Amino acid sequence: MTIIIFSYEIQHEKYSYVLIILSLKLVEYTMRTSQKNFFRIILHCLLITATTGVIAQESNPSNTQEELKLQLQIRPRAEFRNGVFTPILDGQEPAAFVSQRNRLGLVYSKGQKLSVGLTMQMLNVWGNDPQIQQTANNVSLFEAWAQIALSKTAQIKIGRQVFSYDDERILGSLDWNNAARKHDAILGMFEQGTLIAHVALAFNQNSEKVNSTFYNDSLSQPYKNLQFVWLQYKANERLKFTALMMNQARQRNSDSLYTYLQTFGANAYYHTSRFNATGSMYYQTGKSNMKNAVAISTAAWMASVYGNYAINKKFSIGAGSDYLSGMDMGSTSSKLTAFNPLYGTHHKFYGYMDYFYVASGHKNTGLWDSYLNASIKVGKKTGIQAAFHHFVSPVKVLNYQHETASSNLGDEIDLSFNYNLDKAVKIIGGYGHMLPTTSMKYIKNIAANQQMKSTQNWVWLSVVVTPEIKLLNKVAKDN
Repeated sequence: MTIIIFSYEIQHEKYSYVLIILSLKLVEYTMRTSQKNFFRIILHCLLITATTGVIAQESNPSNTQEELKLQLQIRPRAEFRNGVFTPILDGQEPAAFVSQRNRLGLVYSKGQKLSVGLTMQMLNVWGNDPQIQQTANNVSLFEAWAQIALSKTAQIKIGRQVFSYDDERILGSLDWNNAARKHDAILGMFEQGTLIAHVALAFNQNSEKVNSTFYNDSLSQPYKNLQFVWLQYKANERLKFTALMMNQARQRNSDSLYTYLQTFGANAYYHTSRFNATGSMYYQTGKSNMKNAVAISTAAWMASVYGNYAINKKFSIGAGSDYLSGMDMGSTSSKLTAFNPLYGTHHKFYGYMDYFYVASGHKNTGLWDSYLNASIKVGKKTGIQAAFHHFVSPVKVLNYQHETASSNLGDEIDLSFNYNLDKAVKIIGGYGHMLPTTSMKYIKNIAANQQMKSTQNWVWLSVVVTPEIKLLNKVAKDN
């Protein structure tokens, strides 16, 4: 499929809308015809966005505010782990340590025309490095991007960057994790009135090769290539809608063939001065992207609903439920029905002790998480939060005798607080307590002769220091 773009001077906004609609029609056409064309079409959409900006740029010289900011972050976090990720067993000792994230970032901006971000990151556990250290460990380039304005309505962002969309169920920053999450990609952004459209493209390789494009995702990013279109429509001051259409590809280690997984979803957000509500639904299709697995068809879904009500300026309560489809334990189906939340910030949703969709699997059984939460402000600087989660398996759970077991997985209680010393310094901490049932053993692959400890808990305390220093702030004259 070939696209020919004719360049001419755009005098009216309606032509920009036509180009965005054309991009969306191309995506729709691709999904109806061939998954392999999705990569090509997304590239065309980015070209359309870029062309829209270039032909609409204004050439009149003007004065522009020029800034350079130094952003620092020091984030030590002490943890006591006695059942995080998976139940701790009799005979096992709790873990205690202090980890630390250190960031040094520079952000340059020239009005709305150009922004450049560069962030170095170093991770360490206290005591891990020798006193006399010869080499640097865990130092990486976390962000390195340039954002260029092509017009008043179109921008393009190129390089290593964070994807954070909606409430971060599918694409999130994962800031709780010290390493966080980033992508190497190109992102086209368009905004016109009540419509915002983002189009992204990523293509990964392990090294600068001279032949072959095989990509081992166990060593680097978890996909070979990724494309998505994200849309937001603001109906009014209280109501807005978003939609996500995403395709990702992986190469199988066995034969280097590609497997493609598509995720489609929509979100609705409603808010007033005292009430907020969110509803989301996603569907996955295509082929399984499980590492080293034989490609099988996927048909999975998830839905969530959440509401929060502020009783007064200091106290609010909320309730919600998340349902992620799964597969029956022992299933021999040739279709994968377990939903994969992919690159979201799962710590934010499914309990702070991270039993689901983080570091420890649960046999693709999905999850039904119903929860209550509350928050209270104590003065101007302190906040206290509490949450209760009830976890249920949405599919059949089998015990060690391969008989149907209870779908009740257990409950979790999360308590946390935050205290703002000033604008650049805050103290945060929390306590988590898991009450697992016997069925939690079955989905967590715990042996029959192993017993869970009677107490499963977690304590953490962190100091977050984030000063920002302006190194440059002046008015520059454009050429």
